[in-house]
Amino acid sequence: MSVPEDRMTPKDRIGSLLQGKPIDRVPCVPVLLNQCARAAGFTVKEMTLDGEKFGKANVETYKKYGHDMICLLDATATTAEAAGTKLCFPDENAAYVETPVVQSKEDVKKLRPLDPTKDGRLNNYLIATEYCVSAVGDEVFVGTLFAGPYTTAACLRGTETFLKESFKDKEFAHQLLRYSTDVTIPFLDEAIKRGGVPVLCEPVGTGSILSGKVFAELVEPYVKELNDFVASKGLPVLNHICGNSKPVLESWVRTGPTVISIDRVDIGEISQLVGDKVGLMGNVNPGRTLFMGSPEDVEKEIMGIMENAGKNPCGFVLASGCEIGIETPPENIQAMMDGARKYGQHPLQ
Repeated sequence: MSVPEDRMTPKDRIGSLLQGKPIDRVPCVPVLLNQCARAAGFTVKEMTLDGEKFGKANVETYKKYGHDMICLLDATATTAEAAGTKLCFPDENAAYVETPVVQSKEDVKKLRPLDPTKDGRLNNYLIATEYCVSAVGDEVFVGTLFAGPYTTAACLRGTETFLKESFKDKEFAHQLLRYSTDVTIPFLDEAIKRGGVPVLCEPVGTGSILSGKVFAELVEPYVKELNDFVASKGLPVLNHICGNSKPVLESWVRTGPTVISIDRVDIGEISQLVGDKVGLMGNVNPGRTLFMGSPEDVEKEIMGIMENAGKNPCGFVLASGCEIGIETPPENIQAMMDGARKYGQHPLQ
């Protein structure tokens, strides 16, 4: 089958989908994060530590693949880092937490408000957002991704310790969640001023780790606060939860997202459960299919996803279930884009 040509820009396509208007094909968002360093010839570390290189790498990657949204994210500990958590920066991999800033419960008293234009690497995201919007913002939305409050709190305290305290000392857990939410809002405000569309990511606040009850108590109110803030700016509310989101699905939908990006779940089942309330985004397997598979494997999985969720009542965006690995073959990424063009032509049959 030949690959049909696009008849809309990514920005027009996504915008029309969100407004319930006709589109040429299903939007396609391979979640290209640290992989973007490859397109610009940077190491991951070089891209991570320089806001302009961060922006340039994402623009070059967009020009290469033509995906329907730029996703700016290099690590989910960036807000915690700005508050004092120490990260390690490998040359060719994502940064990770080395030393959490809250070593004892008393350390929470040392936490201070953050200035996203000065503290840590938050300003790198603002520089990159501005760079991308200036370069290609007339044709594609620039997603400025950020860690949700539960993930930020885990990076402030240490994930294992914070998970234990989520059960044993909920008052303290709420203290860290309150702080994590409060320091995120100014960052979102600055990103929006620069033309970015905030996208909340929760790799730790997931049904793979938390029960629906714990999520409702410790994650839902804070995510809702951030979602309400983004909505108040007249923007669509985009959320991603890693792993198995089904145990927390009902609570997650109550936080008011416009579109939910899902990972290791049956996307057809999720569409049946909540597709009349939210748009869906997902969920080509980034490991088994995109990293280890062939272009034919990618096409086959896309066909199944489109059959099961392509007609989701509140709209559908084809995407990878999570971040695409740094060493993913470029031909598989291209196969994903071509698969959207082949099997996602609207109106869907």
